[in-house]
Amino acid sequence: MLKQNIIVPILVAVMGMVGLPAHAWGPHPQITQAALNVLPNAEEVYAKLGEHHVKALTTYCWMPDWRGRDLGTYYADDYLLIPSVPRHIGHTMPAVAATFEPYFRRALQALRTESPANACRQLGTLVHFVEDVGAPPHAKENCPHHSELENWLKAELITISGYQPRLLGQTDEEALQGLQSRIAELVAFSKERAERALPLVSSPNPDRSQVEPIILESAIESAKVTADVLFTVFTLGLRPDSGPGRSSLRGTIMAPSVPGNDDQSPRVVLLGTDYSTLAEAESDNANGEWRGTFLFHHLPAGTYQVLVYRIGALPEIVPVTLRENEEATITVQLKPTEPAGNLVYNPDGKLRTLVPDLPDRWSLVSSEKNNTWSSAAIPLKEGQKYQCGVVIKSPGTRVSLQVSGERRNQVKRTILGYKSSSDSKSQYEQEITAEPGDTSLSIQIETASDLSDAIDKVWVLNKP
Repeated sequence: MLKQNIIVPILVAVMGMVGLPAHAWGPHPQITQAALNVLPNAEEVYAKLGEHHVKALTTYCWMPDWRGRDLGTYYADDYLLIPSVPRHIGHTMPAVAATFEPYFRRALQALRTESPANACRQLGTLVHFVEDVGAPPHAKENCPHHSELENWLKAELITISGYQPRLLGQTDEEALQGLQSRIAELVAFSKERAERALPLVSSPNPDRSQVEPIILESAIESAKVTADVLFTVFTLGLRPDSGPGRSSLRGTIMAPSVPGNDDQSPRVVLLGTDYSTLAEAESDNANGEWRGTFLFHHLPAGTYQVLVYRIGALPEIVPVTLRENEEATITVQLKPTEPAGNLVYNPDGKLRTLVPDLPDRWSLVSSEKNNTWSSAAIPLKEGQKYQCGVVIKSPGTRVSLQVSGERRNQVKRTILGYKSSSDSKSQYEQEITAEPGDTSLSIQIETASDLSDAIDKVWVLNKP
């Protein structure tokens, strides 16, 4: 694929652009690299997945810290929100304990049925949560001095040279039990380091040099556990014919151009199942059209409803029957939204592939009187003009534009439209210009109704 050889520098640039949460286990990439350095099956893994995809795990290991963000060719939530985890989960104990089983199973599934790029991105999510519980303030519940206890170390000192990774089990179920036991060991190890370091960082004049060796111990143990997980997942997931079936589905997708965000890949979901993936660009866009392909392999035979969706296009559902030991092919031509070029993901709130009560890429904050629905963030380009609009159906619905800036908590909010009664105006439009420091735009919809009952559609367009 065209973008494979440049994926790591692109993602590193994105990481710098979007920034990281204030409480982030700083050495994720170094921990992941240390684990990759001791993989006993590295040669086989590189041969089957491509060395550049596997090495990109040092970037993909940030995935859960990018939740809700547009990362260029995909959204982080494409790999975070799955049927068994339809909403985001916290990264500290005890909440993070709920992540290991679903993301372990999902990583194996991706290795067995999807492309190398998709599999490694999905694996990055599991790696992140495993590494997170190795951070002392993540292992110890309600731990103060969070930032110091996960960043006061010299990341370049993280190495596990000579470590022999453990195979956590010969089967999926054995490996899952082994993973849970290994995680419990890591939590206990890093909780003890948190308790040792806390008196040092809480003193009036803390000496960082006394704290760093303690935090480094946790980082090194995190790398060992990550190596165990990678060795196990690659061993089980890349075994010949380890997938659930022997049928394949290959597809070609054409979609209308979306000025301002035309590198986004379409999402492909086999409705009513746990299978989903992202298409990958076939070549540079030409003639106002995006074109790419997707592949599922080692699927069970049967009949599927294939949903294909991309921003700026209407969802399309294609039925397909897979026969045992055969490959089916489909071609999907997505139609443009109205208005064309809409940058809002799921602009009418009707696309719901995870759970019925939650529109894809919308988050919900409830209150006693109203719900507030928030769209996926749309990246802004300084100086670019945007035409924003909404058609409101439900009286009492208020729609706002929320622009976020480079600095934390730098938010500007303006009212796009408010429908007070059934007789009041329904369609509202407003033009905005991205000012210096503006990074993203989200749509906020306050209503007592379900999102798709409150609005007909909302749009954000790049103005020439």
